[in-house]
Amino acid sequence: MTELKTSGRSPKAHGGYPKFVYRAFRERFFADEFALHGRFRLANLRVYIAIEDAGRRDPSEGKGHFQSLGTVTTVGFVPGSDESFVRQAPGYVHTHTELLNPTFILSCALPGVDLGHLRSRFGVWVAKIDNPRGLAHELARHLGQLAHRFAGVEGCVVHYNKGGRVRPSLSNIARTRLSYSQKPITFGPDKEFRFVTHAMGSPRSRFNDNYLSVDLGRSLDYVNVI
Repeated sequence: MTELKTSGRSPKAHGGYPKFVYRAFRERFFADEFALHGRFRLANLRVYIAIEDAGRRDPSEGKGHFQSLGTVTTVGFVPGSDESFVRQAPGYVHTHTELLNPTFILSCALPGVDLGHLRSRFGVWVAKIDNPRGLAHELARHLGQLAHRFAGVEGCVVHYNKGGRVRPSLSNIARTRLSYSQKPITFGPDKEFRFVTHAMGSPRSRFNDNYLSVDLGRSLDYVNVI
């Protein structure tokens, strides 16, 4: 498990952002709150481990799982005796990774998502965000004004390769990042894009609620409910 270290600097937006993304809501009220008032909330990743909606529930959320090339050790037993033997050979080793810092996301969908799928799975009221990077910058400024400390806001495309093989050159930081950017292939049609931030500071002082409420205090002119 890995823990992020704080630098004391104000949160910034970073990562890659598509031209636009979608955010679905089950109620018109919350779609309007988002678009007209800049009010919404980010969810702690742990919420999705046991969420009531079985279609959205992911018990592996918050943990990366990958296979990397290494040395595989096997233990065998000799039939009819107490003897055993050990073999080592090149192969793929299963590895899990987890980030200790509480991680909060605003879950959206990439431009290529099927809108029918998005509406049926997440809600019929869909907000189109025409400036995702702008939203990330506004969110980062908002987080910098809170009593609790947060890392910057990362634009993150979800990859549906949990348990798959990774290249040997993948850095430790990239491996840790899989804990919030990787999901099982069964979720592939969601084409998820995430705005991600992490609570910083000592464990006792971190913000670790299920949800982080955000109020940007203005209408978001780059958001339209469609």
